[in-house]
Amino acid sequence: MSTFVNKKWQYLPLIMLLISMLGCLYFFNASVNNWMTKTMISDLNALVSDVTYQLKKEQPIFLISNRNKLNQYLHEYPQVASGKRITLIDAEGNVLADSSLTASELTVLENHSDRPEFIQALAGKIGSSVRHSDTLNTDMIYVARVIAISDKQYVVRISMPMTVLEAMSIELLIILLWLFAITTTIFLGSSVLSHYRIAEQVNKEKAQQDERIRVRTVEIELLHRLANLLAACNSIQETQKVVEDIVPRILGKINGSVAMMKASRNQLSIQLDWGKPWPGSLVYEPHECWALRKGKYHLANDDYHCLPCAHMGETGDDQVLCIPLTAHGNTIGMLHLYFGDKNAIVSMTTLRSAFTVAEHLGLALANLSLQEKLRAQALSDPLTGLYNRRHFEEVLDTSLTTAKSKQGYVSLLMLDIDHFKRFNDNFGHDAGDYVLKEVSSLLMNTIAENDVACRLGGEELAVIALGCDADAGTILAQQICKLISELHLELKGLSLGKVTVSIGVSTFPDSQVDRSNFVKIADVALYKAKDTGRNRVVHYNEIRQSASLKAELELEPESDQEQESEFDSDVSNQSSTVTVLANKNKSN
Repeated sequence: MSTFVNKKWQYLPLIMLLISMLGCLYFFNASVNNWMTKTMISDLNALVSDVTYQLKKEQPIFLISNRNKLNQYLHEYPQVASGKRITLIDAEGNVLADSSLTASELTVLENHSDRPEFIQALAGKIGSSVRHSDTLNTDMIYVARVIAISDKQYVVRISMPMTVLEAMSIELLIILLWLFAITTTIFLGSSVLSHYRIAEQVNKEKAQQDERIRVRTVEIELLHRLANLLAACNSIQETQKVVEDIVPRILGKINGSVAMMKASRNQLSIQLDWGKPWPGSLVYEPHECWALRKGKYHLANDDYHCLPCAHMGETGDDQVLCIPLTAHGNTIGMLHLYFGDKNAIVSMTTLRSAFTVAEHLGLALANLSLQEKLRAQALSDPLTGLYNRRHFEEVLDTSLTTAKSKQGYVSLLMLDIDHFKRFNDNFGHDAGDYVLKEVSSLLMNTIAENDVACRLGGEELAVIALGCDADAGTILAQQICKLISELHLELKGLSLGKVTVSIGVSTFPDSQVDRSNFVKIADVALYKAKDTGRNRVVHYNEIRQSASLKAELELEPESDQEQESEFDSDVSNQSSTVTVLANKNKSN
């Protein structure tokens, strides 16, 4: 209904134009007729003057009494040849001669004393009228003037048919109608063309607006997903996958990277990138970036300057956008976008999208850094930097499950620093802490990247060696034992003496025990190493055949429920024999 009403009102200007043009035609025709009538009266008045002048000059008195000769005399006037009608009337209104009538017709002609033009002429004026002639049965225009011949007054009247004026009027009207038709056609054509062009432009603008809305909607959805996925990331590796997948969908095919500020705040390093390999420096100092120095974004090239950052020295004057990443009021890194060409124009849409991406990245990376710090604090020992008992239990359970499903190996090394109590007693607790730190540092530098080193408590350490069978686990333990025994530790210029460790090793599944007893047998091997002289490595397989130890161990069979349970964190379920051995060795 609304569309119909709009279309109806759409043609209202055209309808009004047609009505106004028809009205103008009517008034124009009337004005032309009036003007032509006045013009013709003026022309006839001039002709009357000529005829009057000629009659005064010739004064054909002799003809007045003879109507035939007088009538013939009027027929000879040149004005008659041009279609004019000349009539001579006496003062009583009797028609004496008429160039359009014969003498016999004059005899039956009625008196003209009541004619308007005759009355006006006798009154001394120029008589004129437009009326229907009953004699000629047509509309005529009359002009009359009085003339005195031989002291008598006569009225000379000239007339002509209105058909001449009507023909001229119709001709002008036809011309005007043609002009009207041409004008209307041009107007209609221009209106239709304008309407088509306007509709085309409106549809084009609507399509562009719909496309802008669609693009903006997609961008908002992508930003929403980027924020959600970044918030769900647990590591920088996961963040890299999210960024290289979603950010190019938002910003387009633009080479980009994210540099993170180090804890010392004197250096930034590229942690994330997408697109082609990053062409700038992978590590740079804060003063090398204009955006960090200004505290706001920096575009290498714009209408007012060409100032590329020093960390993009290899790209020359190419267009680069740097945006600080801020979170909780602190700058935590930088977002860099490399556009390549020096003359590349960065649109406001791209800038707006880049600012939004930078905002999400800043918050996400700050939260990720905080999560990593909290996770490290929750899973690591604050003194040595090794993982704590909680992480040890989680990793060991996961590793044994994986090894069982994939038929792999896991070796567990239980370490205990020999005579650790004397370091505290002789040199103080600072010395004991120092020994733990140095042994832990050596341990982390010796084991493989995938292996896990933990501090279980006091001077007791552990290493989970993934993929190591019994022989490989024993070799690793012997290497650690040898390296520690070669340490020469000094604290404040005072030698702390020789440091040694005892190591017990158990291997899954070589040790042929269930998971619930895996830590327990490693402890048994450790106590055996201490009991046999310390500074040595003992694998459980070496003592597994001993019936007395097996009796003392009192291992229980593994049930299905126990296979799925976590390991006992403090080894509280060790057998009474193991507890006795532990107390005995610690007292030594």
